[in-house]
Amino acid sequence: MNAKGGSYQHLMIAELKTLLNNHWTLIVLAVYVLFTCGVYFSGSFRQTWLQVLDGNLFTTMTNLYLPTFLFIAVLLNAAPIFASDKKNGMEELADTCFYGRNFRKKAKIEATIFYTILITAAGFLVTAAVSLASGTPLDLSSKAFQTVNLDISMSNGMFYLFCFAMIILGLIAVASAVVLISSRSDDVIVPLASGILIYGVELALYLKPLVKILWDINLLKLLRPYTMLSVSLYFDSTIKALVANVIAFVLVSVALFLLTFANAPEARAKHTFSSPST
Repeated sequence: MNAKGGSYQHLMIAELKTLLNNHWTLIVLAVYVLFTCGVYFSGSFRQTWLQVLDGNLFTTMTNLYLPTFLFIAVLLNAAPIFASDKKNGMEELADTCFYGRNFRKKAKIEATIFYTILITAAGFLVTAAVSLASGTPLDLSSKAFQTVNLDISMSNGMFYLFCFAMIILGLIAVASAVVLISSRSDDVIVPLASGILIYGVELALYLKPLVKILWDINLLKLLRPYTMLSVSLYFDSTIKALVANVIAFVLVSVALFLLTFANAPEARAKHTFSSPST
């Protein structure tokens, strides 16, 4: 049992390292670092390219810009996680290993979740480090959006933690959908396009709130956490809308990951029955 647990842990860590060392991860983070330095150290760059939110650069970066970079990184890493294995025959090869395909699939799913958490943490830490290096205070104890009468009041420090949690939830929801599609396709373009489509549909539902509940329960609100503090279109309070959004995306993420994992035996059986008899 311990040997099995140790083998699984090593496999999961290996998958996580693969995601973290992926060239797309490094490229996206490098571009974000350059963009952040431009924002904090160049007034002209900031005036030209930035829409400052609440007069707070850290809030602006972590709500309006960082989530986009993180979405790109997660999408580019999650899309090929199973599709590339199918294309190069690694998925069938996994069936010949001692623990089989399920073992590897579970490790990839958990690695994707940890990757999402770690890259989000890296984005926040980079933003905080550049902010402090530029002499821009984080104002942790000041009230967030103190010039706006919001239904939910919190300090900047609490708001930053809130943003961190909501962005992670939104990215994990995206990853769960993309990973599921990747597990059913041997073409990386399919999960990649699906992730972009999901983002586009959610953006359209947010910009044009024709269905009020789909404006309140929306991926864009998780990836732009400050919007969750404003009024609700469907619910009678902001807190109810916030809780509903969180619960909905937690349930969706869990369900999609379970479907991804459950797909392994189904795919294996399908492969067995479709094999020519000797």
